[in-house]
Amino acid sequence: MKLTNVSNLLRLSAFALFLPRLAAFQSQAVGVIVANGTSAKNLAGRFLGLSYESSMLLPNDGKYYFDADNVALVDTFKTLGIRNLRVGANAVDDPRIPIPQEADIDALFSFARAADVRVIYSFRLKNGNPVESARLARYIATRYSDLLDCFAIGNEPNFYLKPYGAFYAQWKPHYDAILQAVPGARFDGPSADGPYAVGLARDLAAGGHLAMASDHYYFIGSGREREKNPAASRAVFLSDRTHDDYQRDYAQTGAILAAQGVPYRIDELNSCYNGGAKDSSDTFASTLWALDCIHWWAAHDLLGMNFHTGESVGRDGGFSAPNYAAFLREPDGHGFYMRPQAYSYLAFTEGARGSPLGITLQKALTFDFDAYAYRGRDGLFSVTLINKSYGERAQTATVSVQVPKSEGAGTWKQMDLKQRDHDVSAKTDVTLGAASVDRDGHWSGQWRTVASAGSGSLTIDVPASSATLLRFNPTP
Repeated sequence: MKLTNVSNLLRLSAFALFLPRLAAFQSQAVGVIVANGTSAKNLAGRFLGLSYESSMLLPNDGKYYFDADNVALVDTFKTLGIRNLRVGANAVDDPRIPIPQEADIDALFSFARAADVRVIYSFRLKNGNPVESARLARYIATRYSDLLDCFAIGNEPNFYLKPYGAFYAQWKPHYDAILQAVPGARFDGPSADGPYAVGLARDLAAGGHLAMASDHYYFIGSGREREKNPAASRAVFLSDRTHDDYQRDYAQTGAILAAQGVPYRIDELNSCYNGGAKDSSDTFASTLWALDCIHWWAAHDLLGMNFHTGESVGRDGGFSAPNYAAFLREPDGHGFYMRPQAYSYLAFTEGARGSPLGITLQKALTFDFDAYAYRGRDGLFSVTLINKSYGERAQTATVSVQVPKSEGAGTWKQMDLKQRDHDVSAKTDVTLGAASVDRDGHWSGQWRTVASAGSGSLTIDVPASSATLLRFNPTP
């Protein structure tokens, strides 16, 4: 778990703290001390996932979105490190959306095999038919058990089935029917808010069929409200105060489930609900927010998280393209163009391997900067440094990193995540390792060796509105 301390020894120019217009010319000292050892578990192998509407399983003009022959989509998943695919969301309970049938399911799981992802497959709860769901569950389990993570029933029932007891009374017959058809079935649920997840864990964990309890979060509120003032919204995206929201939600759900030994996954999340906020959720600010968010939760007993995305999501009473999409199809239908937030997934995949490590972070109170560390089974340390300062308050972070001194000497490598102009409002020109992801899902970013760095300590500048990934390989 990340530990944050404020060092009273940091006395760099007071002007940088109190005169924002001069801050861009200042450098802020930051200390990052990596703990020696951790009790945390290894990061789950399929930690990072995406969430899609069930409607994305249906053919459009005779063509499937999830198609093993869609090589660009397969390669995009692999490049970004997407290892889990949840299908459900608003469309699963929407009477306007047909329930996917066998041919649709075949296309999905054929894609899953090609992309090497496991699937969380959702069935309709609201006005759903338990017998029909059980029939399709048997079809999936018989043919695709090696690709199936688990089943889910419904989406956000806390909005239409209150209180929890009313939800459970309607949900349980679907669970029983599927379990009768597939005796070894495992479930994710309730895909609702925290109290419902805790309730379902209480009622089902002992039965051995609850693969994980899950909830949904859109941490920065309503997309329609947030896009009324994009500049103010981007400031929220880039503020460390979001950690207070994470900590509150973790205490109400994650910590309780962890104490009970129940696996916990946020199977749908993103920045703002209702499809995200224009000029915030689709900018480089969202990249730095999401990278920080993923790392924070990775250190808090989480089985994984699925960012909601797709060509169409439930929003404003209908379905349309979201502002927070990780990537969207090119207008000509060939390949995909990356939105800024896709690079947070890529940076996490490159920078988070092994077990989360505790760190001591020394920084000024007014400086939005975060750091996270991991250690792999091979002994390699990974450190991610995120400088979220920007605009008039932009400051270069001069970061002193120290891995445990017992490690001795070794070699450091570096990779930078940045927008060309360090512009948090930009929607293009994002790179990791000096390369972008192309329309075919290919990326050629490179790690570079840090010159004159041979010990377990390193001092490095992290420019404003950017992130730096480090790897330290101790000398055997």
